[in-house]
Amino acid sequence: MSLVLGKDEIINKSQNFTTNLALFWLKTDLSLTNKRVIGYQPNTLLGVIPLGRNEVSFPLKNIASVSVSTKLHFVRLLVGLFFVFSALGSIGNSFLGALLFLAIGLIPLLNSFTSKMTITNNAGQPVSMEISILEKDKVQNFVNDVNISISEVA
Repeated sequence: MSLVLGKDEIINKSQNFTTNLALFWLKTDLSLTNKRVIGYQPNTLLGVIPLGRNEVSFPLKNIASVSVSTKLHFVRLLVGLFFVFSALGSIGNSFLGALLFLAIGLIPLLNSFTSKMTITNNAGQPVSMEISILEKDKVQNFVNDVNISISEVA
């Protein structure tokens, strides 16, 4: 990730997060400098087809809060379970069809429990980034560092 830094700006911490368990090569790259939080988040079509990236930049003076939460996406869980059980039921009829249904079912099933980092600006507008639940500890450490930087700037 190539970041353009301002005058007297240094990177304090840089971290990569897996956005999607099924598409593990797509990463959200975030960096904390002494003046802002900056990074890139992948854009996807239907959560599966990569289509570029979104740049995010938040000056530390304009951040009101940063938080981490976890969420169970019930619809994703149901859709994933439906396709997985359909695949298991059709193994005897068509093995390749069952593998296809299994692959289609695993994508939403693996992403049904996620972690979300939310940055709220001083106007109260939240911006959220969904991240794999397996990276929750990394996200929490990054958020703690951002909160410490915010308190030092104020």
